[in-house]
Order: sequence, then structure tokens, then C-alpha cells
Amino acid sequence: MFTRFQTLVYGLKVLKKSYTTHDHVKKILRCLPQQWRPKVTAIKEAKDLKKMSLETLISNLRSH
Repeated sequence: MFTRFQTLVYGLKVLKKSYTTHDHVKKILRCLPQQWRPKVTAIKEAKDLKKMSLETLISNLRSH
């Protein structure tokens, strides 16, 4: 999923459309299936999403 997401992000950069890391984190959390909602809620409450990197988010999701 992350590789596909990165491909889309790079494609948007070519089209001169860029987003912040915070936007990327929010989009990934929002697109997760319903059974991931408890983990998404835990990440939102425990971490500051504005400061979270994509690598941190992906490692948290992989560990789950």
C-alpha cells in the first residue's frame, strides 16, 4: 500500500501538486479499512499527527 501511495504522490509532484507530510499521514489513516479503526484512533490520540513522519506511521501500522 505504501509503495502505491508513494507512486501516486510522485505522480502528483510531476503535475506540480504537492501536499504536506501531515496531509499524507491523514490520507493514509483515512483510507484504512474499518477493522483498523481502533489502531487509527490509538495513533491519533497517542501521537501528534502534525509532527509524525510517514516512516513512523508505516512502522506503527506494520507492527500492528
